[in-house]
Amino acid sequence: MSNAASAAAQHLETSINIIIDNLSLLSLPSAYLKRNMSGKFRVSPLSVLNEHLEEIKKTDSYTYDEGVYVFFDKLVLIPLLKSDPDLKDFYIANGGFNHTHYEMLSYITDDKIHEDSKNFTAPKGQLPPSESEGLSELMDYGNCFSNVPSLSYDYIKREDLENELYDLLYDDRHIAITLLGRGGIGKTSLALKVIPRLYETKRFDAIVWFSSRDIDLSSNGAKLVRADVMSNKDIAKYYSQLFLSEEKIKEKGFDCIDYFQSQLTKADAGATLFIFDNFETVDNPIETYKWADTFIRNPNKILVTTRLRDFKGDYPLQVQGMNYKESMELIKRVSDYLKVGTISQENKEKIYQISAGHPYVMKVLIGDFARKKLKGNMERIIAGSDEILTALFERTYSALTPCAQRTFLTLSSWNSAVPRLGLESILMFSLEDALEVEKSVETLIQYSMIEEIKANDGHYFLQLPYVAYSFGNKKLKISSLQHVINSDVLLMRRFGVSSIDDNKISLKDNFTRYLSSVHHNEEFNKTHKIILERICYTFNDGWRLLANWALEPDLKKFNLVAEEYIKLYLENEKSEKNKHNAWYIYASVAERLSKPYEQILGLTQASSYEPINIDELSNITNKINHLFKTHEFSLGENNKEELLIKLFNVVYRRRAEADANACSRFAWLGLHLNKEIEAKILIELGLDDDPENSFCLRLKKKFERE
Repeated sequence: MSNAASAAAQHLETSINIIIDNLSLLSLPSAYLKRNMSGKFRVSPLSVLNEHLEEIKKTDSYTYDEGVYVFFDKLVLIPLLKSDPDLKDFYIANGGFNHTHYEMLSYITDDKIHEDSKNFTAPKGQLPPSESEGLSELMDYGNCFSNVPSLSYDYIKREDLENELYDLLYDDRHIAITLLGRGGIGKTSLALKVIPRLYETKRFDAIVWFSSRDIDLSSNGAKLVRADVMSNKDIAKYYSQLFLSEEKIKEKGFDCIDYFQSQLTKADAGATLFIFDNFETVDNPIETYKWADTFIRNPNKILVTTRLRDFKGDYPLQVQGMNYKESMELIKRVSDYLKVGTISQENKEKIYQISAGHPYVMKVLIGDFARKKLKGNMERIIAGSDEILTALFERTYSALTPCAQRTFLTLSSWNSAVPRLGLESILMFSLEDALEVEKSVETLIQYSMIEEIKANDGHYFLQLPYVAYSFGNKKLKISSLQHVINSDVLLMRRFGVSSIDDNKISLKDNFTRYLSSVHHNEEFNKTHKIILERICYTFNDGWRLLANWALEPDLKKFNLVAEEYIKLYLENEKSEKNKHNAWYIYASVAERLSKPYEQILGLTQASSYEPINIDELSNITNKINHLFKTHEFSLGENNKEELLIKLFNVVYRRRAEADANACSRFAWLGLHLNKEIEAKILIELGLDDDPENSFCLRLKKKFERE
């Protein structure tokens, strides 16, 4: 039997090799894709790579989940085949399917893993249409043909946003406009409210609505629905069916994509507005946008509603949460509709605060509040609503680069406002990719995942809305980055607890809190020095604060650090008034380091700023005179003149303000500059003020002896 098996094995190997060499499926471009922190992809080839797979190594413009992909006319994920970027092992679906997971088996190592089954539990059959699905035919509305659906639900007026969108659509300046915001924030509703106003104008002859919505957010939760269009071909076919007969479409040689492209440039119907709703769910948003943008020409226009915006060349209009007045109106209408009863003003304020004015979140909170008969903790309602959190954030979170995901999870670990410069500096220290960190923060702000406010001091602070914080907290619990994020959060907490609602919030306060938690030891050089210095390159006052901190222990190595920092402050500070105190610090550092020349420089520079009182000038002059007396060093006449003449001119000009002691000090300064005539005048002034002043009398005798 063993001999027969050995002989058969040779034939089996030959057969397998023939299949490998000749099966066309195996010759298709395929690879394992894993997105790097930068958003570009690590591409591990399984066969030959084509142009597209080579391109995604070099750009961060594409969004693909990690996994094994095969290229047909586009990249297609093979969901039931798992591997890793090093292609060390392969797992194939092996049954054991239930409502939570299924089993996958490696035929190389016999290892088993389990994968989430949620992507395979959607109901069978065709899904129902979305509530914002476009009409199946063009209707005559005023001066326009349109398939735009009507608002099917109660709408809260958002006057400023409505007027801004109307103006953008009506003018000829912006050919592509994007309504950008979180899921459920009201982008589609806003568009549906504004479009009917255009029917009464002559701006557009046709308005065409393309819906890619695959989830409807209702007060009862997120519901799967059927999307009208998902690809370029779907879009072109949908448009053709609206404007052409079935016979025309079936004609030999008719190409719906060519036809649609020509209509973007010059539509047969006249000036046309093309509206793409829920644009982030099309197969490749970036490529589809580039396609439409390539062919669109005035007077035609494009309007896109989306959670994500990775394309360029459009005019973005950010849709944020409702303002206070709008939110109160929504709360009243929804509570009346649900017959909730009277919601106290305190609870209304709480709903507004937790939801950050997000209309869908407010509706869900009121619904849950009603079911619990106006009882319960609203924060817990949100934290426990997995379906809500997933519907609002999962799609956006999945599209983020790994660096942006890590930034979001870091903020989710600390429910406090954080200085933007502080967060970026900590993440740059951890990730060593400054540009990618800045880009990630910008992306999160743009996608409304985090809120940014400008404090009164001109610096920016970041904080997660409570709903986003709850979502991030859940993600963090199962993240493999937990340990590195925890290290970053320990550093972030040194800035202290703040709130973006606090009018007194300032970077200086947060920076000072951080400094107060740092010890004067090697840990400073190892960690904190890099983080704090990064902040100071934008926050110049930080150099001054760092210099003061470094002076605290009076250790030579930290005195040298203080010298470096105060020089950096003075080099970059534009306000002459602020430099006044910094020159005193400079002089103090020089004194500790036994650098009399630098100490004199600091003191003379400090004396040159207005307003400075005569007593301060007297004290500065006394210190300089003392330096000449106790340090036997020669400045040279040129250096002495350069350093001291400016100070002497100031004190001599203000001699009438001086008392006897000050006059004696100013006179000694004059003698250092060989200005005996002026020195004598100062002594006479001093004796006029106090004839018994011993300092002036000694100087007078000195002049008499000479």
